[in-house]
Amino acid sequence: MTKNNEEPTPRDRAAWFLLIARALREVGFGVIAIILPLYWHEQHISALEIGALFTVALLGSSLISLFIGRYVDHFGRRRLLMLSSFLWFVAAPFLLVTKEPLLLGVIIILGSISPTGKEVGLFLGIEQAMLSKLVKGHARTKTYAWFTLVGYTATAVGALIAALLGFGLGHASEISTGLFRVVVLAYSAIALIQLILYAVVPNSVEQIINDPEAVQSQPRHRPTPQVRKVVRTLTALFTVDAFGGGLIVQGLLVYWFRVKFGFDLTQIGLLFFGTNLFSALSSLVAASISKRFGLLNTMVFTHLPSNILLALVPFAPTGLLAAVVLLARHMLSQMDVPTRQAYTMAIVDAEDRGYLAATTNGARSLGTGASPLIAGVFLSSTSLFAYPFVIAGGLKAAYDIVIYSIFRRVPTPYTETQ
Repeated sequence: MTKNNEEPTPRDRAAWFLLIARALREVGFGVIAIILPLYWHEQHISALEIGALFTVALLGSSLISLFIGRYVDHFGRRRLLMLSSFLWFVAAPFLLVTKEPLLLGVIIILGSISPTGKEVGLFLGIEQAMLSKLVKGHARTKTYAWFTLVGYTATAVGALIAALLGFGLGHASEISTGLFRVVVLAYSAIALIQLILYAVVPNSVEQIINDPEAVQSQPRHRPTPQVRKVVRTLTALFTVDAFGGGLIVQGLLVYWFRVKFGFDLTQIGLLFFGTNLFSALSSLVAASISKRFGLLNTMVFTHLPSNILLALVPFAPTGLLAAVVLLARHMLSQMDVPTRQAYTMAIVDAEDRGYLAATTNGARSLGTGASPLIAGVFLSSTSLFAYPFVIAGGLKAAYDIVIYSIFRRVPTPYTETQ
């Protein structure tokens, strides 16, 4: 960012365009992740079917990210983001015309439907790589923290919008077809605005692989075996963490609070407004904590206690207490996000960041996507309602311990440079 009274630089403008795009996108994710599972539930789509659709959404998104990840910088970062936005704009409205599971599966992949209330698709990984071109050193961690803050705040706003829509329903307990139509069309419009924002982002966000004058004589850049090993290790660990997270994605938590405690749209919207707001604030605090204690330490030692709280949620005797425990968990759970993003960017050089970010984020989506179907099986029986929380908390705690054990002595040579 520029100092007071200074003209914004192209880098500043690029960062602002990316922040605005993410804010709009996350508002949409926050609304759709609450409205869609409730609407499907009211349309008599079962927990198992909802879990299966969420699995399709996340697996499809992750497979696309993993396939394209290595070629992000050859195809062009802006081009990929614009293409993804266009597909979202075209596909999302088809949610209004079909309830056929196979068609819904295609629509939610192409339409960037977020079961988690958070990122799906190529957007976040590519934007991380773009930001690494715009800022360096500790400023990069701060920028990622603000980027995460904007994301979670916007998701919280989306949840608050859902709550306000619930107030608008008055005494009606179900989401009307007309309200659902407005939500879906607004969601599609966000994609169009996002496409325009990416179109005006300057070319400075692109990673130039080769000197244009030496294209014929120099081979295309490929990650070294050492980098590939690091990426494989992180991919495996992030997949385990994400698999645990996929058991309690926001869309399934919406269903859980509706069925177990009878929460209505307004109560659910306010609850997830709170969880996302706490996540936003915790991500901002993470930057100052990491400066003192280190990126990896902040990642692990804030994430671990949050996972203990997660495992305790289903044992709360009332809906209010369950909501309080979940809110307490979110005061800590997202401090690892900006620090993880900055840490992964600090252990590889600039040419490998697009590959690492897209691959590891794709793996996280792959891990998350594998588990909603399993959670749907558990949620099909009230006697198994605690299982997703306990398994998720245990797996995520194990991830914290293992990643600390492996990476605590790994250097971060690109923290202050590139």
